[in-house]
Amino acid sequence: MRNEERPDPGPGLDASMTRAEMVEAWRERPRARRPDPGSPRPETPETWQPDGFALRRWRRAGVFGADAVRRVERLLADLLAGRTDTGEIPEGALTTLRQCLDGDPVAHLPSAVRSVLETGDLADTVATMTVIHACGLPWLSPPGQAWLEHLMGSGPAVLPREVRPTASEDASGAFATQYALRHDELTTLPPSVVARILPWAPLGTVDDLIDAGVVTRELEPWIARSAGDERGYLLARLAPEQVDPDTARAIGWEQYLLRRRFLDGEDVGGAEGDLYDLLQRVADGDTAVLKDLEYVLPRPLVLRLRRVQDGALTGNWEPDILADRGLWRIMSALWEPKASVNPGRSAFHALAALRHAYDCICAGEVKKARAQVDKLLDHEEGDPSHSVEAWNMSAYLALLEEDLDRALIALTRIAGTHPRAERNLDLVKQRQAVPRNDRPHPSNPYLELGLPHQSTVWRQRYRDLRREFVDDRDEAARLNKAMRRIQQAEQREDWSGFFVLPLDEEVFRLPYDVPGTLVPEPEPMPRRTDPSDPDDAETVRRRAVADLLPTLLNAPRRPDHQQRTTP
Repeated sequence: MRNEERPDPGPGLDASMTRAEMVEAWRERPRARRPDPGSPRPETPETWQPDGFALRRWRRAGVFGADAVRRVERLLADLLAGRTDTGEIPEGALTTLRQCLDGDPVAHLPSAVRSVLETGDLADTVATMTVIHACGLPWLSPPGQAWLEHLMGSGPAVLPREVRPTASEDASGAFATQYALRHDELTTLPPSVVARILPWAPLGTVDDLIDAGVVTRELEPWIARSAGDERGYLLARLAPEQVDPDTARAIGWEQYLLRRRFLDGEDVGGAEGDLYDLLQRVADGDTAVLKDLEYVLPRPLVLRLRRVQDGALTGNWEPDILADRGLWRIMSALWEPKASVNPGRSAFHALAALRHAYDCICAGEVKKARAQVDKLLDHEEGDPSHSVEAWNMSAYLALLEEDLDRALIALTRIAGTHPRAERNLDLVKQRQAVPRNDRPHPSNPYLELGLPHQSTVWRQRYRDLRREFVDDRDEAARLNKAMRRIQQAEQREDWSGFFVLPLDEEVFRLPYDVPGTLVPEPEPMPRRTDPSDPDDAETVRRRAVADLLPTLLNAPRRPDHQQRTTP
């Protein structure tokens, strides 16, 4: 036998080894070159090149080519990094990943990767699917591969409906949503898909669905959101009447808070002529702003405001209008009773009757005042404070007529209810003891000027009336006499000779409430997210990519897609 020269065994191999020993040593050499999965990665892993033997072994796992091997090994090392045996991930799956990294790839690697990702987060799944797509790994079923290529942009942008995932395959509805966003077909999303995406979709995408009319208040999308501010935001967008002040403050909804402050009686400021300025002036009884207010109110409230004005023609209003105390001032400004008011019709009419009786007394219309006071006294179910004032006015009218016995009877009924009523009773008793011809004028001069007893603005009122009746000598004489009586009382600092009316001015005042039934309901909160935001669309796409995890096979497909690789 010819003695041939043996070839150089290569670095790291001893020439004295048998051929079998040399082959085994050569197989172990690639494993020794690979870094441990837990060790820091080299700065440029692309410089490492798997040898032909390693490439052939990786083909069993469906990984073809040196670049694919490097990327898959990095992927597996990332999936293993930081994971400990917590019981959530099957130990067999982790063992398979380590085995593949140790240089012994196996065909069921895709199944192990799926087991690890099922307990991982969305970012890991998206990263894995990206590597699968970039490396062309035959790890997905044919439909899953087609869907992945569509999502990654390398496949067709338009998919026939029969090729798209079914409801069971698109568990979160992400694929259908990204397809609708991509092709501007949000209105085609069925309710079942919308219900699945509401818990996780970006808020901007939910806003897109709201603007498209797909998500409505009937779906109650706020219930599906976990974040409190998002729940409040969606509630404000779709059902603003259900928002409470705390929620409005939490989401910074100034329009709602401004309305709430106005209804609470706070000064909201604002520009002259805006909604709340006009409503406040209506609350103050300013009839000049009614036409301007119609331009800023919604149509239903414009009709309501007109009913308020129409009711003033006859003094008849609907019960819901009468119940709004914030409208009473404008109603009083619009309505001038021509005859006695029936106080039994409503609380507003009772107050209007009281004020009408007082106005008649101040105007010197004793007969009209008496008729109105008698109606008040007959209304026994009214406010007790109104009854006290009515008896006091009845006594004053009797005093003007010098019917002191009637005045005493009236004041005796209320003497214990108010200190001023007792003073009036004493005044009548003292007057009764004075001969008729020696008695002073019975009227209260403040009332003759149309002012409450001891009003501090009587001088201005006197001057205004003198200018108004400059050509009426009789009226001027009456006003002058009232003025002198007040001056004398002030000089003596003694007003005991004047009958006090009213006993309590507050009883005659109209309420200062705001007209709540004219305040428009809060409009839906304007959208705060950007329409068709690319970042939101990318979030949906990534979710759709991650949802392809169930399409990972137990073993990679053969390149011809007909057979599975076996170990």
